[in-house]
Amino acid sequence: MSSIVLMSDRRVAAIPLQECGETLVDVRAHGLKVDARKYGAAGAWAQVQQGVLTRLLHAQSLLPTGVHLLFLEGLRPPALQRRHFEKYSDELARAHPDWQAAQLREAANRFVSPPEIAPHSAGAAVDLTLQVRGVFSST
Repeated sequence: MSSIVLMSDRRVAAIPLQECGETLVDVRAHGLKVDARKYGAAGAWAQVQQGVLTRLLHAQSLLPTGVHLLFLEGLRPPALQRRHFEKYSDELARAHPDWQAAQLREAANRFVSPPEIAPHSAGAAVDLTLQVRGVFSST
């Protein structure tokens, strides 16, 4: 049985970061459907690294007719990532008052990356879902 390696695992955190040099691009200018309920006009949330966009467009091309990727969020400033992580950790702490800090961190990390290593903060991760024509539409 294989085990899940979480982003907060010390083995992951020990991997040295190396700037890839990719530019950030706005997915709204490249034909992806974007959730209109997202953040304000500045649009940082709609940016991803060029390589991520290339892979998203390829994935989109493989979907059957009537099904589309719906882009929710890409680039996330570190302060916002920290708020997401802390908010979810606080929810878990209220639901499980007997859990120790390490247990809370591991459980929170299953759904939100710790801010110190979150790929969203580099435009290297996206939140998205599938949109089926006529079933869910926010655009």
